[in-house]
Amino acid sequence: MILFAKMTYELEPSGPDSVKLTVTHDDFDGKTTTFFGVSQGWPRHLSNLKTYLETGKGMNLPSMH
Repeated sequence: MILFAKMTYELEPSGPDSVKLTVTHDDFDGKTTTFFGVSQGWPRHLSNLKTYLETGKGMNLPSMH
């Protein structure tokens, strides 16, 4: 079974040298395995993106599987 959810993002200026990223992932079919995986995964990936943008290097994250 393939489960679908909707992911949207918005970029908006938040200062002279910064941009605010808002990520919304919704329309899940209840609190499924996919829902919980996404709930745990996004903070980790966004933190890695922030580190990469600030330092030029991503974090060495172990696999979540």
